[in-house]
Amino acid sequence: MSSNILVHVGRVLHAVVRERAKDTLRSPHWAAVRRKHLKANSVCLACGSTSMLQVHHMVPFSDRPDLELDPTNLITLCMSRKECHLHIGHGGGYKFFNPSVRVHSGMVQANVRLRSVWTLAKAARRDKP
Repeated sequence: MSSNILVHVGRVLHAVVRERAKDTLRSPHWAAVRRKHLKANSVCLACGSTSMLQVHHMVPFSDRPDLELDPTNLITLCMSRKECHLHIGHGGGYKFFNPSVRVHSGMVQANVRLRSVWTLAKAARRDKP
């Protein structure tokens, strides 16, 4: 197995563990909201993947718990090969969030080969206060 594949598998496992660990902190309605969102938005907003989808909060629910269940604060990003949730949603690190995630996702969607968006997302990431 190549090291790139092992790194990807490690990142995916980290993302899954991270999401499950947060389940105890979330609203009891989160699972239903998540299912409803993924049913209506079943492709990654950035790359169009339909596998390994995750619901991303544009404004982190830890910063704004009142927006946790707000459908206008949710977008679908994947952790498939391009790792859009990590790279575009969080600028490459989960302790950050990208306030321009919708714009950057649209840029990737317009040109899936556009690799500079990952760099752009990292530059736009914002430290959580």
